[in-house]
Formats: sequence, C-alpha cells, structure tokens
Amino acid sequence: RNPGGLLMAATNKDRPDRPLTLDDLPPLPEPDHATLRVEQRRGVAVVFGVISLCIGVTHGVLIPCGGSLGLAAWWACAALVQAAALLALCCFAVLYYGDPGVVRRSESACFPLPPAVEARVRAGENATALNNIIEGRDTFCVRCLVWRRADDGPPHHHCRTCNRCVRQFDHHCGVFGRCIAGGRSSGNKPAFVCILLMGYVGVLTTLASVLAALTTAYSLGTAAAAVGGAIAGAWLVSCVVVVAARAWRLAAGRAASRLQRQQHRRRALRGQGIADALEMGWTAHAASGQREPLSPGAAGPGE
Repeated sequence: RNPGGLLMAATNKDRPDRPLTLDDLPPLPEPDHATLRVEQRRGVAVVFGVISLCIGVTHGVLIPCGGSLGLAAWWACAALVQAAALLALCCFAVLYYGDPGVVRRSESACFPLPPAVEARVRAGENATALNNIIEGRDTFCVRCLVWRRADDGPPHHHCRTCNRCVRQFDHHCGVFGRCIAGGRSSGNKPAFVCILLMGYVGVLTTLASVLAALTTAYSLGTAAAAVGGAIAGAWLVSCVVVVAARAWRLAAGRAASRLQRQQHRRRALRGQGIADALEMGWTAHAASGQREPLSPGAAGPGE
C-alpha cells in the first residue's frame, strides 16, 4: 500500500480500465491516540478505584466487626462484593479488547465505489472533501471508504475520536475511551451496561455489609451515624477531587491558549519582519533605478 497514493494514481492513469482493489485505497484515518490514552487511563482508575474501595471497606469492617453477623452472613457479604468485582473486571476486559462493531474494509464492504469517490482515488486525491453518499438505505463513508449497509442494523456512525464507522452506534464513552455499540447479543453495549450495574451492586453491597456489621456490633444509631459519616466524607472527597480536576483543566486550557497566542504573535512578527525587509529591499532597488523589486529568494547587494 502506498500512503501517498502517487504510485497508485500514476498506475491508474496509465490503465484507467484496471479495477481497483483494497490495496489501491488510501490508509484509514488515524484515531485520536492522545485523547484515547487519557480516556483509557481514566477508565482504569475508575474501575480499579471503585473495586479497591468496595473490597477494602467491606473486609475492613467485616474482619473486626463481622463476628457477630454469623459465619454464613459474613461469607455471603464478602462473596457478593468479590463476585461483583470479578464480573466487573470481565466486562472491563470485554470493553477494552472486544470489537464494538467496527465496519472493516473488505471487498463487499468497499466495492463498488461511488463514481465520485473512485475518480478521486484513481487521481490520488483525498475523498474526505466530499459528503457521505447516500444510495437508497445505504450510506458510503468517504473517510473510511466503506458502505454502511442498512441491513447490518442501524444506526451507523463515524466516531470522530476513534475515526472508524461503527454499527449500532450508541455513544463514545469518555471514561473508557471506547465506542459503545451493539444490541443485546452483539457489540460491547451489554458489557458496558453490566459494568455499570456491577458498580451499583458493589457499592450497595458494601454499604449493606458495613451497616449490618456495625449494627450487630454496636447500636443501630451508632451504625447509622458511622455509615452516614462515611457517605458524607466520600461525597466531600469526591467534590474536592472534581473541583480540583476542573481547576486543573481550566489552568491547562488557559496555559495552552496563552502558548497558542504567543506562537501566533511570533508568526505575525516574523511575517511582519519579512514584509518590512522586502519593502526596504524594494525601496533600495527602486532608488538605484531597478524596475523590479527583490524577490524573497533573490540575493541582495554584496551577497
């Protein structure tokens, strides 16, 4: 495959009747790797943070205070929170390594090319300047160069972050850095819904285990006060984290904007200096009797 398309364009100009193949198509657009890395790290931090919190708090309370619960209840609470964590990890692996339903390039998915797209491919030009082409119920994506068939299950969508067309697209998750798509038995949407449910199950199981252990060890009022204080403390910590993250993003955005303005100012000053130099050269040569001003690449006197 030739990334520049020059060799392919020259070959197709020499043989315009030669049918195109997959090797003649330009490369697929690159995903936004920087954004995806940030989102994936965020997903790892959220999943493992919630799992560590639920298991740590549950066992931290059950071990010293859960003796009065009874052995069966103790093991039930511990097993339930660990089962939720294990299932969440399995869903997390499906989200990260599973296919959400990306429309892959193939002979049937790419061909026949629409005439406008084929003309640009043969000329070695980019087809992204065109709009997506609609034929009946099918749509041709000019960025991926694939047909999005209506029989494959609508809606199809081209994700701007992943730069791929996805079947049965729901949304791009900014926490896990993955497109969420599919139905009840396809794609990664079932794993996404399951990991959300396991998050709720884990948190509720942790709160129930803590409340039950403290109630049996102490009075109900003391247990309720302890659980309420823990919830309030967690809420306060989360608010502080969110505010700090927002402030950091705002400061980073302002720093990036300031740097961009400085770069634009340097370019403007550099361009103004070149313009002043050209004007001075034109004035000097006009005064010496030359009819044409100096070109930017011409040598001045004494050079």
